[in-house]
Amino acid sequence: MASQAEFKKISSLKLNKFRQKYGLFVVEGRKSVNELFHSNWDVHKIIATNRKLLDDPNSSLLDIVSESDYKKVSQFDTPAGILAITAIPKSLDLSVQKGLNLFLDGISDPGNLGTITRIADWYGLDRIFMSTDCVDFYNSKCISASMGSFLRVKPILVDLENIVSDVDLVIGALLDGESLYDFEIDKMQNNLLVIGSESHGIRSENMNLIQQKVTIPRLGKAESLNAGIATAIMLDRLLNP
Repeated sequence: MASQAEFKKISSLKLNKFRQKYGLFVVEGRKSVNELFHSNWDVHKIIATNRKLLDDPNSSLLDIVSESDYKKVSQFDTPAGILAITAIPKSLDLSVQKGLNLFLDGISDPGNLGTITRIADWYGLDRIFMSTDCVDFYNSKCISASMGSFLRVKPILVDLENIVSDVDLVIGALLDGESLYDFEIDKMQNNLLVIGSESHGIRSENMNLIQQKVTIPRLGKAESLNAGIATAIMLDRLLNP
């Protein structure tokens, strides 16, 4: 049974500074916890209100707690009833991959980042390059929105200028670019798609590194697209021309 000191530590993981201090983060929700449980990740503990929420209810990692105790450590207003505490993995391979790579510039919304992680997983990307001011990848809302894709997609924090030398073409998603549907990439090259922040787009210092501007043609009057939706449309077109 988890002690009150452990409950306090788990609760503190809601904040990035404590996630970094302990090297731990929380995964909440039945689907994500069970997928994590069957992975090779370093899971420290699983806390649930009901044994049936875990695929293996006899696991030594599982602690059953009351609803009131669970609410103390849940990271959501509507508790899922099961969460896991696991170690933040270390990024060992920071290299640009053959084909299309993704770089996120200043994404601040955790839901967007989680959605983009899920989209990247769908299109077979196993890493996302991110500027250091992006929202923390291990934020509970990001992990939840990724629907388990955080297990397969690695976040790599890096300045854009430090990886462009490994890329043949840097593509920027912008409003004033060439139509996405008139543009084709060389799949034999290392390409990098840059998606800007929800409110400011691609920052000015990174604009100087963009070699090809592309846009999703606008047919209506909306000012812009959600970063996750834009990423999905871009990846679908660039990977399935």
